Amino acid sequence: MQAFLLRFHHFGLASRRPEQTLRFLRGLGHEVATQVYDPLQNVNLWLCTHFSMPTLELVGPAEGPGPLDAILAASNESIYHLCYETENLALSLESMKVAGFRVICISAPKPAILFNNRQVSFYMIKDFGIIELLEPA
Repeated sequence: MQAFLLRFHHFGLASRRPEQTLRFLRGLGHEVATQVYDPLQNVNLWLCTHFSMPTLELVGPAEGPGPLDAILAASNESIYHLCYETENLALSLESMKVAGFRVICISAPKPAILFNNRQVSFYMIKDFGIIELLEPA
């Protein structure tokens, strides 16, 4: 842990063609630990683990409009978020603000089926990018 009380969890990779992306990830030695459809986010998800590389969450569009529409408008694939675990969401957010970072909530906390209904939320951190914060069980 450090000043923001966060611990790295995974990269988030959006893909318009997740089957092809999975082929590449398997070629790197990743295994699909979990595959689900998340109705609250309207996305298909694959949590891909590796014995020596970081965990990757592959996020694919589902039917109808969804959160990937803008992200995949310019490219068919994009690493678009980093996920960190926090033991105390409010304290982590306050620590970032006290350090002078602009923190904008882009998706309020909600249960994530991929993580056994642990709460996840997304934030735009000015001069860094999008982060997902994963709360304790």
